[in-house]
Amino acid sequence: MALKQFFSFLGNHSEKGDKKFKQWVKSITGYSPVNLSLYVQAFNHSSALRKNDSVKISNERLEFLGDAILGAIVADYLFNIFPLKDEGFLTQLRSKIVNGYSLKHLSLKFGFDIYLKGSLTKEEKLKSSAYGDAFEAFVGAVYLDLGYNKTKQFVIAKVINTHLDINSLVKTNEDFKSQLQIYCQKNKFNLEYRLVSEEKVGNQKLFAIQVFIDEKPYIRFESYSKKLAEQKAAQLTLQEINQSIG
Repeated sequence: MALKQFFSFLGNHSEKGDKKFKQWVKSITGYSPVNLSLYVQAFNHSSALRKNDSVKISNERLEFLGDAILGAIVADYLFNIFPLKDEGFLTQLRSKIVNGYSLKHLSLKFGFDIYLKGSLTKEEKLKSSAYGDAFEAFVGAVYLDLGYNKTKQFVIAKVINTHLDINSLVKTNEDFKSQLQIYCQKNKFNLEYRLVSEEKVGNQKLFAIQVFIDEKPYIRFESYSKKLAEQKAAQLTLQEINQSIG
């Protein structure tokens, strides 16, 4: 409990606190951080800006960057270990690794829940994309601090090889967005996920996403996470399509 309380006040930047946080970052990445403030920023959820005056910048920009860097590293890794697989296979497998659900669980494995700052409750964090976003922001911080090569080594050694079973992921087929995308590409259909409503509920936003295929409306699903809403809408749309075909 004392550790959680300590890290909830990282914004104070005490010398002792910085030293402990620096050691923790090194234990995660395998490298000693140079610009520690980048990693502190990675754990600043946007809700923390309203709650804590010491927090001036959220992790959203780092999340944007980390999402792109992580996707590129995973794509390069899969491209090399599966030289005979086609684009559809590689796209689907990459999505299984970098989707919101997977990143949330990786974030919790690394202990990011201890350090994430925000005004959301624990339940709200679990229902939202906050943990997955923090993981992407952390990758963005590593990239800006240490460069692409060390970020790639961190992702492959500490994430993929340590926490993911690629062979198991190949056998599972739970990325419904990729499945629906492949179906639409084969049939030359235009696939779109539309944000049909956005409602503020407490400190969060409830998003309603609806699938449209060639402008025909399909399933609508609501969630506090856009990514989760899209996945579930895709899953239910596939079920509806399969029922109509079979």
